[in-house]
Amino acid sequence: MLISCVFIIATVGVYAWLPELRNMHGRVLMAYLLCLFCGFLCMSSLQIMLTVDNISSDTCLILTIIIYYFLESAFFWLNVMSFDIWWTFSGKGGMGMSKVSKRFCIYSLYAFGVPTILTIILASLEFSGLPPHPLLPMLRDQGCFIFGRSKLLYLYGPMFILFVANIIFFVMTALKIAHIKQQTAVLNSKESAMHDHHRKDKQRLLLYLKLFTVMGINWILEVISALYPDADYIWMFTDAYNLLIGVTIFIIFVCKRKIFHLIKKRFVPETKGKLSRSDGNCQEFSYRTTIPIRIYKNNQTQKGSMETIKTVIDDDNNTANEVKNTKL
Repeated sequence: MLISCVFIIATVGVYAWLPELRNMHGRVLMAYLLCLFCGFLCMSSLQIMLTVDNISSDTCLILTIIIYYFLESAFFWLNVMSFDIWWTFSGKGGMGMSKVSKRFCIYSLYAFGVPTILTIILASLEFSGLPPHPLLPMLRDQGCFIFGRSKLLYLYGPMFILFVANIIFFVMTALKIAHIKQQTAVLNSKESAMHDHHRKDKQRLLLYLKLFTVMGINWILEVISALYPDADYIWMFTDAYNLLIGVTIFIIFVCKRKIFHLIKKRFVPETKGKLSRSDGNCQEFSYRTTIPIRIYKNNQTQKGSMETIKTVIDDDNNTANEVKNTKL
């Protein structure tokens, strides 16, 4: 899980570093990954302290509540992702940055607020002083973290509801995409800006589906291990899969041609300028700062004569444009 944490925080770092990725999709993804990172970090720390037998009951209880909060928050942010992609394809996703920020604040209130309420309920029932009952958390009576029926009820119960809601949102989004294809033939044209917009949204949907599948398999394995706690071979597969989650997330969201291109642009920025043409108009050009501009002067040295330069500009499509007879 610590190995997963390294790749998860690396993914967050890439999205925070590149301004092109700090849109609504990037913000929601970073919030989800940060919650997952904190949950995994505390959970692995708890397991390490249990292994070396160096943990008090109070520390165990505090870490249990913290882990519970962050894992629930991560699943609520995953629910926000599935809702947001459905909202986008419903035709209500186009808006300015101010409205995007406002919507992200609403998402944050939901994804952080509801887990806060669930955590308060969990802690209140734990310290309520009620007589022991199977429906109570009984964290201090079970050892570290949540076990048995309490784990299924308080941890996996909300997760299961969100899991079903995510599936419904994804199915509704897929149906909306099919409806758009039937009703709007112009989307199939490469010259349509709307086609490009929906193509990007569909790519984002595929990313969410991959993430949903990866995390869905993980929590299914967790539920199975909770139902059969004595089956050590199930725990072995669960731990091995948890180790690969961070690596898988990094591959899905960072190891892409688009991300590599954005990183390259950050290291090799483009410089724009204007050249005056013979007809008096200005022609804009761009060149990479690491590529020198070769200037060739003529041999004439007459006073007041015009110098001729030849500038070779290498654009992104590797085409050469020559600009001749330019006034300096």
